[in-house]
Amino acid sequence: MNQMKYVKHYRHSALLMVLVLMAGCVTNEYPYSASVGINDRVVGVGYAVINAQPGNSPEEKRLMAIKVSKLEAYKSLAEQLYGQYLESRGSLRNLKMEEEALVSRVEGLIVGARVVSIKPISTDSYETILEIGRSEIAGLIDEPDRSLEGNLIAGGSE
Repeated sequence: MNQMKYVKHYRHSALLMVLVLMAGCVTNEYPYSASVGINDRVVGVGYAVINAQPGNSPEEKRLMAIKVSKLEAYKSLAEQLYGQYLESRGSLRNLKMEEEALVSRVEGLIVGARVVSIKPISTDSYETILEIGRSEIAGLIDEPDRSLEGNLIAGGSE
């Protein structure tokens, strides 16, 4: 009878030990860490539809679509680097939602981005891909451009 008592005691101890060891392996971090090396890149992609652009000729509309897709790619980079400001407004009347508005804004200075490609993706659309290296990003965020600040203080214009 005593031997059964010891077996139960050791079985419970072993189970407790296994549980403690397993709990030591649990983490609240994402298993695939987002470690960033100095050679990593941030990529921005922009799209534009040719027929939606203003212009008197198909060529002018095509050039405007290229320009718009490039600006959209820059916007995508700015969203990734600086985030996006969101403002939400709503109004109630008689406990019913009357009006709701969501406004977003992106601001940031992108310097050092490289055009990877500008290409038509269909007969009516363009895609632009830009990239910027993490080393350029660190320079943008850590050290703002002092010459630009001096120019603005002295009353210069951009």
